[in-house]
Amino acid sequence: MGVSTPAAPKVNGATTAFNVIVAPREAFETLRTAPTWGWALLIAFVLTAIGQYLVTPATIHAVQASWPAQVAANPSLAGMTPEQQQRALNVSVSFIRWAWIFSIISLFIGCFVTTIVMVIFKAIGRGDAGFKQLWCAAVNISIVSFGVYSILAGLVAMVRGAASYNSTADAYRAIPSLAWLVPGAGLKTVAFLAAFNVTGIWSAVLISMALIYVARTSKGVAAACGVAVLVVSGALLAAFAR
Repeated sequence: MGVSTPAAPKVNGATTAFNVIVAPREAFETLRTAPTWGWALLIAFVLTAIGQYLVTPATIHAVQASWPAQVAANPSLAGMTPEQQQRALNVSVSFIRWAWIFSIISLFIGCFVTTIVMVIFKAIGRGDAGFKQLWCAAVNISIVSFGVYSILAGLVAMVRGAASYNSTADAYRAIPSLAWLVPGAGLKTVAFLAAFNVTGIWSAVLISMALIYVARTSKGVAAACGVAVLVVSGALLAAFAR
């Protein structure tokens, strides 16, 4: 007669996603034994899309206001006729207007990059979590790093008004971050430091907790992973800042 094995516990993914905010240790201990990411991805996407939709008028105003400076700094744009330059601006604005719909792409990329960094530090710290567990942790954390951040950015844009955004740097500085300490810095520097914002730091803490409770690494390795994700995020923002 065969020996029956206990069935895996059923876990509510929505509850786990909510616990990442209110009870992160419980959430990560759950993700270690019952990894889930579907609800977390849905929640993160909805929050991110809403936030980006709310901030769209401000982003468009920032691009339009800074367009002459962009043309002057870009030889290919400067060599165009005024009509061609206007068409290029119209294309950029059209893309921005609908970019919130495609936020799922940046969400997936962000979660994948975060997972890879976590896998590296898990190996350094000789943790025992698999890729699936760390991916699920990264997706659940994206509720904060993408979703909550986007909602905050959207609400700030609504309160300030689109007309107050006169450059891309204004958008990066909308949320409290290290970028506030260097008001005269260049766009790349502002973009890099903008990653060190309130939700970014919150996310770094969650990433550290995930390494501790999901991968069973030391606190030192976990903290280093959280900082590394912030640095990588800032580097990516700086690389694509225009």
